[in-house]
Amino acid sequence: LQGWLGRLTYNYKGKYLVTGNMRRDATSRFAPGNREQVFPSVSVGWRLTDENFFPKETAFDDIKFRAGWGQSGNQFTGLNFAYLSAIDNNVRYVIGDDQVTVVAPAPTTFANADLKWETSTQFDIGVDLSMFEGKLTGTFDYYNKTTDDVLIGFPLPFVSGFFLSADANIGQIKNSGIEFSFTYADAIGDFNYSFGGNVTTVKNEVTDLGPIPSIISGIGGASTHRTIVGESLGHFYGFKTDGLYQNDAEVAAAVPDVNGTPSPGDIRFVDVNNDGVVDANDRTILGSPFPGFFYGFVANAEYKGWDFSMNLRGVGDREIYNSARIGLEGMTGQGNFSTQILDRWTAEGTTNSSANPRLAINDPNGNNRFSDRWVENAAYLRIQNITIGYTLPQEKLKGWTNDFITNMRFYLGAQNLATFTKYSGYDPEVGRAQSFQKGDFTLATGQDGGASPLPRIIQLGWTVNFN
Repeated sequence: LQGWLGRLTYNYKGKYLVTGNMRRDATSRFAPGNREQVFPSVSVGWRLTDENFFPKETAFDDIKFRAGWGQSGNQFTGLNFAYLSAIDNNVRYVIGDDQVTVVAPAPTTFANADLKWETSTQFDIGVDLSMFEGKLTGTFDYYNKTTDDVLIGFPLPFVSGFFLSADANIGQIKNSGIEFSFTYADAIGDFNYSFGGNVTTVKNEVTDLGPIPSIISGIGGASTHRTIVGESLGHFYGFKTDGLYQNDAEVAAAVPDVNGTPSPGDIRFVDVNNDGVVDANDRTILGSPFPGFFYGFVANAEYKGWDFSMNLRGVGDREIYNSARIGLEGMTGQGNFSTQILDRWTAEGTTNSSANPRLAINDPNGNNRFSDRWVENAAYLRIQNITIGYTLPQEKLKGWTNDFITNMRFYLGAQNLATFTKYSGYDPEVGRAQSFQKGDFTLATGQDGGASPLPRIIQLGWTVNFN
């Protein structure tokens, strides 16, 4: 990557502010002719409180309005040279009726010489506030970001001969929302304290896919995610469930299901489109791996040598596909199972939860098909950091050590101390799909195959400054 950046700023008495940027980038990831792109941006600001007409006697110390527009680029693809086809010299072929295996070269990636920069255009408008002599500060922003020529790993059918996805510039994605943050700081005698919080909302929407009506994606060829215009990118797409069949009468009255033959204790799948049969056309949106909002809270305090700090953060309106549960609760194969299956259906009335169907050889009803059985609420609140410490009085410390030690502090802290969530997996903070398959990051994210959780770290220590 090679880049050039130019900037022009204008500041008139801190009242009127203008900044302009021009960036030109070039990358070797794309074919000649598509490697260079220019990304401009501009922002303006107006400090209302510096105007002569603004009242002098007011609780507001500072009010500044801001607006900005700019473009940025993304050149990251699954491969460094995705416009060229990679050749593997050790591909095994099975030939003829005798199924003779031979080793020969073959292309392993689908080349795309038309790849170009993904471009994001963002508009932002906001206001910065300061009140009560700086004790209370806050910001409020509205943002609207549109990304064109999105670089996506487009899944290819296995009959194409390519197992990995192909990089392509497809469609347009829009992200919009609001951001709000505040901080309050004050003192009561020797007690100093501050606290603050922030909230960010996100609406993710695919606004264009070109000639493609929909993209079905998933790990290893599975069909667990879908991307269509008007919905979020790579949302979960599968069957809805409605409890369990409890007896033969309920089974006899069941809507026919092309995916299986039910018995008492099996899952009842919903005929979403009411056409009298449960089939692939009844798959529907089961949630999104993209959070609807983020939030956080911080607090700090000091009192006569004691200090305390805490940082909380969380997300809401988000789901995760807990694929690890299929192996642990699917009741097929010969592996170890979760204790969850001890609550499985065993007779009429024992349970009506679609998470606990009967034990059945070979799963004749397709209870393990992708459905809301495996999609969980992944909202969480996490105690990210918390620390309490004590600093010895400097004058006493210098006297005790004859000025040899100037500062000494003891502290006890923790990282990732606790997480409050309804998610049953190890960690609700699953950042991407657990897969080696390129392209899964954008189109099949939010899948938890048993990813290692963040560690909980407890720290006990002391710091010493010598003269």
